[in-house]
Amino acid sequence: MGSVHAWADLPQQLQSAIPKLNTLLSKDAQYRAFANTPEIKDPVTFAIKAAGSDNSILITVSSAKTLTSAGSYNKAVFTLSALPEQWEEFFKPVPVMPYQSYWGMFGMNIKQDGIEVLGDQLAFNKYTHFWRRALEVLHDAHCGPMKEDVEPETDEDHIVGRYVYITTPVWGRCKVFYEQSGEGKQDIVFLHTAGSDSRQYHGVMNSAVMRQKCNMIAFDLPGHGRSFPSELPPGAHTNTEDAYVGAIAAMVKALKLNKPIICGASMAGQVCLAVAIRADEVGAGGTIPLQGYVYSCSSKARS
Repeated sequence: MGSVHAWADLPQQLQSAIPKLNTLLSKDAQYRAFANTPEIKDPVTFAIKAAGSDNSILITVSSAKTLTSAGSYNKAVFTLSALPEQWEEFFKPVPVMPYQSYWGMFGMNIKQDGIEVLGDQLAFNKYTHFWRRALEVLHDAHCGPMKEDVEPETDEDHIVGRYVYITTPVWGRCKVFYEQSGEGKQDIVFLHTAGSDSRQYHGVMNSAVMRQKCNMIAFDLPGHGRSFPSELPPGAHTNTEDAYVGAIAAMVKALKLNKPIICGASMAGQVCLAVAIRADEVGAGGTIPLQGYVYSCSSKARS
């Protein structure tokens, strides 16, 4: 009979962090903002546990205060479950991908075996902001506050934004918003993640080092951020490889970019793989596919 994994009993492994969690959540401005809302009419309890164990960390949310304790997950409306070794990775001082969050473990890009949400699935989605923040604070209670990179204070922003019309092979004619910064020789195009926009890149686009080395472009996909929807009727707009790659190629052409590097993460990281395959068509000189997975791209990428 094999030995039991140290993280098989989550409350036991985090016994010193659980009492701290109550105090930290009561002082956490983000969590309190979630809780101080008319939507929280009755207390709601969710659980966090290791797969195969009945013992869990119970977190009861109410507008008055949050209570944390150890007990059976059967008392919870829904439960976040993961394998012991997955929780061990999550609670490291600096977790590696995809263990930085439960969403990452759950499988936003690649399905993680062993991750399971038990109980009321609608409640799991409804109270996402609570369990997400509670897990972040629990991580701090166990490991201490995570060190954050501090951006230097500045009174000047170096990003300029404007619109350009492009014609894409699937979406048709689109009015697209893009931002630019930098005076360097290397053109680079930043692609935002799903449902977001180019403001994700304001930090790097204001970096003195990057501005010196690169000419940086970041644009909002049609129907995202500050870009207008495509010519397709409402409900017909869908994102495909041809549409996405075509939009990138159209931006490269419209802005007269010279062999730009195409960079993106998550959804944008995946399309970077397609751009690498279709580099001549796009006019790209290289790609930086962050969180790009071959299996989710085109059939050409899989072959």
